[in-house]
This record gives sequence, C-alpha cells and structure tokens, in this order.
Amino acid sequence: MSFWQKALFKSAALMKAVITLLLFVCSEYAVLFVFEYLGIDKAIYRGTFNFLTCGIVFGTMFLINKLFSNKNEKLIHVKKLGPDQVAALVIIGLGMLGMVSIYLGIVEWIAESRQSVNDAVEVYRESVDRFSNTPQTVIPVWDSVLYVITLSFIVPLTEEMTFRGVVIGHLRRGFGPWISVLLSAVGFGLLHGLSIHIGYAFACGLIIASCYYLTDSLIASLILHIVFNVFGSGIPTFMSIEYFGIPKEITSLLMRSFNTTELLFMPVAVLAFAYLVSVKRKKDKEAKEAADSAISADKEKLVISEENGSGVCP
Repeated sequence: MSFWQKALFKSAALMKAVITLLLFVCSEYAVLFVFEYLGIDKAIYRGTFNFLTCGIVFGTMFLINKLFSNKNEKLIHVKKLGPDQVAALVIIGLGMLGMVSIYLGIVEWIAESRQSVNDAVEVYRESVDRFSNTPQTVIPVWDSVLYVITLSFIVPLTEEMTFRGVVIGHLRRGFGPWISVLLSAVGFGLLHGLSIHIGYAFACGLIIASCYYLTDSLIASLILHIVFNVFGSGIPTFMSIEYFGIPKEITSLLMRSFNTTELLFMPVAVLAFAYLVSVKRKKDKEAKEAADSAISADKEKLVISEENGSGVCP
C-alpha cells in the first residue's frame, strides 16, 4: 500500500469517527428541538430528555454497527469476561472516582485565587446538580427517578456504544490500537463540553478505552462506566430527592464514606490495571503460539505430502 493510499485509508477512518460524534451531538439537538416545539421544559423533564436522547443514540449506533461490521471483523467487540477481570474493572472504576476527587480538589484550590477558575467551578457544579436551578416541587418524582436510572445505566450504555464501540471501531481500522484509544479519549473529553469537566473526562476516557482494548470487550468499558456513574452521580442524586425523605446527615456520612473508599482504591486500581495488562499479554502469547503451531503443522503436512508424491514417481 502506497503512502497516499495509507493516508486516504486513515482519513476515511477518522472521518467516519467524526461523523459518528456528530450524529451523537445531533441526537441531543433533535430531542431538544422536539421539546421546544411541544413547549416541554427540559429543566423540569431532564430525566425524560436524557432517556429519549439515549434511545436515539443507541438506535443510531446499533444501526452503524450492523452496517459496518462483517464476518471477518466486527465494529464493536463484545467478549465474555472472567470473574477476575470483572473484579479488576470494578476496582479500577472506584479508583477512577478517587482520581476525579483529587482532580476536583486541586481545581477548587486553584479557584480560591483565580476568579475565572472559580466561575468555571460554579458552572460545573450547576451542571452536575440535578436540582441546582430547578425546585424539586415542580419536578415529577418519576422524572427524577428516571433521571437517576438513565444516568446510572442507560447513559453509560449509549456512550460506550458510541465512543468505545463505534468510534474506536472505525479508528482502529486506520490507526494502531493506542492511537485509536487516545483519539477516542480526546473526543470523549471534548464532547463533555465544560472546561472543568473536560480534564477528567479525557483522563477517564483514556482509562476506559484502554480497558476496552486490553479486554477486547465492550462489557469491560460498560462495567467501568456504570460503576463510575452509579457511585459518582446516581446514588448521590437519588439520596438528594426530597420525596424519599432521606436525612441529610445520612447522605453526608455516606458521601464521605464513598470519598474515602474511592481514594483508598486508587493504588489498588493501578494493580488491577496491571493485572489486565498481564492477562492481555498472556492471551496474545497463547494466540501467537497457537498460530505458530498451526503454521508448523501445515508445513509438516506439506513436506510429508511432497515426500509421498516423490516416492510414487517412476
């Protein structure tokens, strides 16, 4: 393959990934347009908005996967994981939360002396707090519960289908695995939009995409994302719903316990990631040895066939 052919191949892979991200963004704007047309307040029905957006994104990514997958190569890889890998992924997910806690702590420390950073922190807090700008009295309880369920499970599914599934699926057909991981993480960070959010979204995207590559399974990235969202946003949001009457003291105690646990899991998460690397290397070595053995067996058969053929010649 010539230089220009390679360049064209890589450009096509990158363009497909970019189009996928545009479709991801357009899905949200499509639902927003419908809400505005029908006069539905997104701030009040945010759970419904997120649920419908995820539905469109999932359907789009499912269709793309069907169109671009073939018998020889699937766009999205889904392999069965062992219990040891699942445990390692849960630990890594908790360690990611600890990393984000430290990141936000550093940002808040910088914000004390820089007004621009402080303003960005305030915008970030409002964006992640479901009830920051909208009184709970005007929000249906069912929508708040739907918001928690969507945030905890459905958002991870659609984002993993998009970023680790389809985006990396296109990229790795034109680039190496680690370049694909890096580019997908950049897209994941940028599409989270907010300046404070971009930093840790990129880092988390890099870790999740790496685990997807190491396991060759979207189940792995989905486990990571669900653990991160459930403990980082889902449970805190659920406990802040006034309808259920959970005492603030219990909520505060639970959140402090979560933060402590997440920080303690950080060094263990490094070991868990190293374990996934060792499993990947072991499987690659076994696959190479099996391939070499098959080649050797074919050569032996060919030699025997040639010897038998020469033996019957007059």
